[in-house]
Amino acid sequence: MILLFCGLGPAQTVKIAIAPDTLLRTRLESGLVRKESRQAQIAALFTEVGCVPEEQQLDRHSGNVICTLPGASLETIVVGGHFDYAERGTGVLDDWSGSALLASLFQSLKNIPRHHTYVFIAFAAEEAGLKGSRKYVGSLSPEQKKAIVAFVNLECLGAAGPKVWSSHATPVLLTKLEQVARSIAIPLEGVNVENIGVDDSSSFRAAKIPVLTLHSVTQQTLHLLHSTSDNLSAIRMEDYSAAYKLAAYYLAFLDETPIP
Repeated sequence: MILLFCGLGPAQTVKIAIAPDTLLRTRLESGLVRKESRQAQIAALFTEVGCVPEEQQLDRHSGNVICTLPGASLETIVVGGHFDYAERGTGVLDDWSGSALLASLFQSLKNIPRHHTYVFIAFAAEEAGLKGSRKYVGSLSPEQKKAIVAFVNLECLGAAGPKVWSSHATPVLLTKLEQVARSIAIPLEGVNVENIGVDDSSSFRAAKIPVLTLHSVTQQTLHLLHSTSDNLSAIRMEDYSAAYKLAAYYLAFLDETPIP
């Protein structure tokens, strides 16, 4: 177990288990399969870390894959990434890089009792108009929506150091991310991408659920998206590992501090 003192008092010390980079790479490589096999591959990653996956079907061919880590309360932190990809390239960056981290994040958090319930979701059909995340949000009751205190989206990680979509982030979630990044000395930049497109956080924002998106899209990495360059070589493991560690510490920190 690794301890983090976030500089806000002993009560904010958090505990997580960090997966080695070799395992992160193996899980990245597991996505180099045919499109129709990715849903099963995500389910296999969740099973590997001890979570029984649930599937929320969109149609006969695809659906969201959901893994729940129960907490002491019904207050919920949802973490997502999408496993579908555009026609060109292999979609390792956009967005197997995000969805493949979900199992590792579950693994990082699972051995310590948590106040919040965590729901990890690999969304289908993001590229087809956010269909997976819209399906999930649309299936929630008013009480379930109210219980979600944060949605953290993992999108296109590892092409550069961690970035955050600042202009679309709920301020309290952004402030807490900045605190964690400083505490663990991982450089974090705000890079807004509203001129590029939308992501699954939009489905949650529309339901007035607090959101934050982590990504690595910059002017220098933008050309990789939806291109033949979107393959395993687009990922820089040092940056990908940094994004994973930032996300893992952040999710644990959210459990230790009030989210208004």
